Amino acid sequence: MSTDHGQEPIHDPIDLLDELDSIIRAQNMLRHRTIALQARYAALQPHADRYDQLDPESEYRRLQIGAVNVESAALRLGYAADSDNGMAWLAIARESAAKVREYPQRERPVERSEVDRRRSR
Repeated sequence: MSTDHGQEPIHDPIDLLDELDSIIRAQNMLRHRTIALQARYAALQPHADRYDQLDPESEYRRLQIGAVNVESAALRLGYAADSDNGMAWLAIARESAAKVREYPQRERPVERSEVDRRRSR
């Protein structure tokens, strides 16, 4: 590689260092935001059944299991925060997070164990 000592460098090293510092600060901020978001998803865990999607054909089968999606999103956000390859983990975490939503629940019939016979007389 030849260098031409008669010309000024194209880029100022001070500007490049400032840009690198800016990127490092942004990455650090992203890491902190990711950790905070992970905690917020983890806080959904006690209410995760709210995010189940029931199969309209079956009373018992679920198409989406809220607890799995909530836990998966939280875990993957943690991996993103701890990983050098955080952006890839964020994309994977988003797949799970997109499934965490409230689905309309159908009304389940209330079964009566005893018939109130006083009313039928």
